Amino acid sequence: MRKIIHLTDLHLCPPGGRVVGFEPEGRLRACIASINDRHADADLCVVTGDLTDAGDAASYDRLRGILAGLRVPARLLLCNHDRRAAFRSAFPETPCDPHGFVQSVLDLGDARLLFLDTLDESQPGAGILCRDRLGWIADRLAEVVDRAVTVFLHHPPFAIGVEYFGHMLLANGAELMALLRTHGNVRHLAFGHCHVGLSGQRGGLSFSANRGTCHPIDVELRGLRALYVDRRPTYDVLLLEEGDVVVHSVEPGSDQDVVAEERAELDGGSGVIEMRRPVLAVAG
Repeated sequence: MRKIIHLTDLHLCPPGGRVVGFEPEGRLRACIASINDRHADADLCVVTGDLTDAGDAASYDRLRGILAGLRVPARLLLCNHDRRAAFRSAFPETPCDPHGFVQSVLDLGDARLLFLDTLDESQPGAGILCRDRLGWIADRLAEVVDRAVTVFLHHPPFAIGVEYFGHMLLANGAELMALLRTHGNVRHLAFGHCHVGLSGQRGGLSFSANRGTCHPIDVELRGLRALYVDRRPTYDVLLLEEGDVVVHSVEPGSDQDVVAEERAELDGGSGVIEMRRPVLAVAG
């Protein structure tokens, strides 16, 4: 079994910067501390874009310093808040495809991970996969017809049922989905961009999205407004085994959050429960 950490939407700023009231660095550091404490055995941490809020060199340099404390190897992707030249200057070792896009592939046993670059620097929110990028994807899928593929990208390649994001998707998502279905070896898509957590199935492919480390959004299916809510950052843990995928969403906390501890019995029955503190009432 392979364990992959999925981080997204860091929106890192220069020192002191905030995004709609949220302080991105502290929230990112909380996730990194949790990953180091609970999932340091992971094979990889994939960060699916919006690494910075403004694509500035200072924020990429800051990100490099923060990620130096991560005990898991990282693969970074780009998206609409990023800038390709500034990123490549700060992270010159990051693999790219022959056309200079930040696309790469990694094989872990019987699993292939595909990392896509959907950044369209001419658009504020939407993404694109041009002819060169799509051709590279097709070639990488054709190489491993007998291996299950998990695809990581930033923009959802289809509507997610939230009207606010209707004009901020992957512009040619239908083309990508047709390509993935044609090869038949893609099992799962993992993306960000939405600032909400979701999962499901589309065209026979399972998918998951993490709400990210920075400013989370409260889900409103209709309307063109986004309500940013004061909730903790999150990351996902993907468990890959023989083409199967299990996704766990993790919200970093502390020992003070634990209400009770139960140790399960081997027969599946209830174990002994030890109370730690009272449950705090939630206002209705």
